[in-house]
Amino acid sequence: MPLTESDNQQYFDKSKLREKAGGDWLRMHGKTVRKQTFLAAMAGIINGLGVIVQAWLFAFILQAVIIEHIALPLLIMPFVIVIGVFLLRSGCVYAQQICGFEAGAQVRAQVRQALADKCLKLRPAYFKQRQSGELAAVTLEQVDALELYFTRYCPQQIIVGVLPVIMIAVVMPINWVVGLIFLCTGPLVPVFMALIGMGAAAANRNQFLVMTRMNGYFLDRLQGLSTLKLFGQASRELDTINRVADDFREKTMQVLRIAFLSSAVLEFFSAVAVALVAVYVGLGLLGRIQIGPANGVQFKEALFVLLLAPEFFMPLRQLAAFYHDRAAALGAADAILAILEQDEAQFKPCRDVPRSIIAFHNVSKRYGKRDVLTTINVEIHVGEKIALVGASGAGKTTLFNLLLGFEVSTEGTVFLNGTAINPTLAAQSIAWVGQNAYIFQGSIRDNIALADPHASEQRISNAANAAGVTEFSAQLADGLLTLIGERGFGLSGGQIQRIALARAFLKHADIILLDEPTANLDASNKHKLLDVIDELFKAKTLIIASHDDAVIRRMDRKILLHHGRVQL
Repeated sequence: MPLTESDNQQYFDKSKLREKAGGDWLRMHGKTVRKQTFLAAMAGIINGLGVIVQAWLFAFILQAVIIEHIALPLLIMPFVIVIGVFLLRSGCVYAQQICGFEAGAQVRAQVRQALADKCLKLRPAYFKQRQSGELAAVTLEQVDALELYFTRYCPQQIIVGVLPVIMIAVVMPINWVVGLIFLCTGPLVPVFMALIGMGAAAANRNQFLVMTRMNGYFLDRLQGLSTLKLFGQASRELDTINRVADDFREKTMQVLRIAFLSSAVLEFFSAVAVALVAVYVGLGLLGRIQIGPANGVQFKEALFVLLLAPEFFMPLRQLAAFYHDRAAALGAADAILAILEQDEAQFKPCRDVPRSIIAFHNVSKRYGKRDVLTTINVEIHVGEKIALVGASGAGKTTLFNLLLGFEVSTEGTVFLNGTAINPTLAAQSIAWVGQNAYIFQGSIRDNIALADPHASEQRISNAANAAGVTEFSAQLADGLLTLIGERGFGLSGGQIQRIALARAFLKHADIILLDEPTANLDASNKHKLLDVIDELFKAKTLIIASHDDAVIRRMDRKILLHHGRVQL
């Protein structure tokens, strides 16, 4: 179960398991882009080698011009090499960015695909418990937060492990004191980076928690804006949204505070180290210091090590800056893993196979400690018309969800055509029309064809005629091609239900499930719709969940649910 913001830091302090799990998960994905990461790192290393060559060439040219007074025409070749090194470094920077971007893009695609596959396996029942805005934030913002970890941090780790060692090896034979300064001050950067960034992952995780909560809250209020305005609560909710946004701003500033603090500290240590090198070589050139090879230092050597000093710390400083990409990725991984690690419902096989088209054998469904359905034993035969009756909360919707494969029974087995139910079988055999049928933005024809995108125009037209859709579409300017808004904007409740029935009819399923089809309809439209249902599905097995006596009277028999049990 995902943690709330209040206990996030406390849990993080008590146990490192979450961060370890996130780190292991990131490394696992890092293996899938090992080639791109290696190429990006190699480009960075070659760029660093170019820096060494470039610094030596600059020192050589200035020594020749200032100290040895060599004419510039005689230095054309060193200048050409400098230009060549500059072009090589530019190409390496470009290659590093491209390879890093490919690694990040590939991982993002993999994670989004994994989330999509997981969402399909979790079934619709899981998402009723989560805010859609929160899930959208995980799929979009938090997956995007992984990119910079693979684009910048992973290649930089390899670069830091190689390039500073090469620079120390180059400097040591020239001036071992400067090499010793590099060797002693270099490790201070990653040490202080780790110390300052210890809380960065938790801070990023808190920021993501607040962001997902804000997204979910805002989308929820946006979808219910009409209700808020009708009850005069729009202004009050706007104030609440402002407070939630301010909370997100504060958490974001906490993350930035850590980033700016670490940058300032690391810049300080690198600046001190560069200053030590500058003071040492400067006093050596002036003959004011006797430590090491200071007396015999040449201008060219002094300038070379001085030019190389800031470049020695550059990879370390970049790693420190990219460390916050790692912290952001760990925070995002925590939210992503909260979905990916959800237990998937397993559909249980059974040896006792009934002969009826639908059978519930000792089926029970429990949510935590609450029993929703208890020991349901029901058989429905081919062509039967069943009214599923019961008060609100009796378990009718849960029974439908089990039959549709949206949920898995806690005990017992649901059979369809003698086979234990599974989502694929249910999708092939059942057509379902919910109480609030969803109509997509587009034409009436496209909404009907949703059941079978490859259906011929004649079949779509026949379904529309049979369901009575053409009775009102004929009065529209473009008939079935008339565009309608999202959720059926511009149509009445009865017209929306008829489109949904036409969609179910087009599917040619053996079993039809209808959930309160006459809800919110007046008496006249209710009887018209029931006549349409009788005619459309007279050869089908039909189950209607309803409280309406007019519906119940038309059915062959009724199944009464009371507190999750079938009443005979």
